[in-house]
Amino acid sequence: MSIILEDVMFTYQPNSPYEYKALKRINLEVNEGDFIGLIGHTGSGKSTLIQQFNGLLKPTSGKISVDGIDITAKGIKLKEIRQKVGMVFQYPEHQLFEETVFEDIAFGPKNMGIVQEGITKRVKKAMAMVSLEYERYKEQSPFVLSGGEKRRVAIAGVLAMEPKYLILDEPTAGLDPRGRDEILAQIERLHRNEGITVVLVSHSMDDVARLAGRLIVINHGEIIYNDTPRKVFMESQTLQNIGLDIPTVGKLMLSLKDKGWPVRTDLLTIEEAKEEILKVVRGPVKNA
Repeated sequence: MSIILEDVMFTYQPNSPYEYKALKRINLEVNEGDFIGLIGHTGSGKSTLIQQFNGLLKPTSGKISVDGIDITAKGIKLKEIRQKVGMVFQYPEHQLFEETVFEDIAFGPKNMGIVQEGITKRVKKAMAMVSLEYERYKEQSPFVLSGGEKRRVAIAGVLAMEPKYLILDEPTAGLDPRGRDEILAQIERLHRNEGITVVLVSHSMDDVARLAGRLIVINHGEIIYNDTPRKVFMESQTLQNIGLDIPTVGKLMLSLKDKGWPVRTDLLTIEEAKEEILKVVRGPVKNA
């Protein structure tokens, strides 16, 4: 099953002097099991796009379906869709409001009408999924936790509703390096171990290069690339022209290439770069 957008357009303040076309005929499919990176300059339409996935914003025109259900149709129950398509906004800890970690994570399941035994089970599972020890954290106030811990509580609150799709808008924004690495590791584990479909909006080319299996580039409300990170980042000049960058490893390999090193320039990770550089340094294997 999948999330499918067909000719989706979205206009802010239509028929006014402030009319702005944020999305222009978007055609996109998010397949079950995908890990998609979504990148674009500020104001490119990334956040507007992901809010179409569960009906937070209704398209001006076009059709959106989630697992075969047309969510743009009249009378559709978006509450059920939003349980299936979980959204984690930028700085989600600003939405924490309950007195304890348990109550905050339990908020969504309670609103779903789940009985207390089921709520406790879901909270425990969600906390385990983001590596928060249940007995240690359940009675703590979320407001005394570190930034990374608050972010994990917020993500657990979404996971407690057991979504099939997890949409994350800059989930590491404002975190220190340790907190950032922890959150990314949790997201990677959720995809790998729990089979959750992930769409990750990020300004970090290094992160999406390492994590995503598919990379979508949006510019002025239009998708200009939808391919593997390796292929997309080979278009370094175009990306630079629209205000984006390429991964650090890619820049290193291009620099070595310019200096005459016979290296590949489509590499994305430190491990790949290390292997390639060692291969060049050691030179070709000679026959005995």
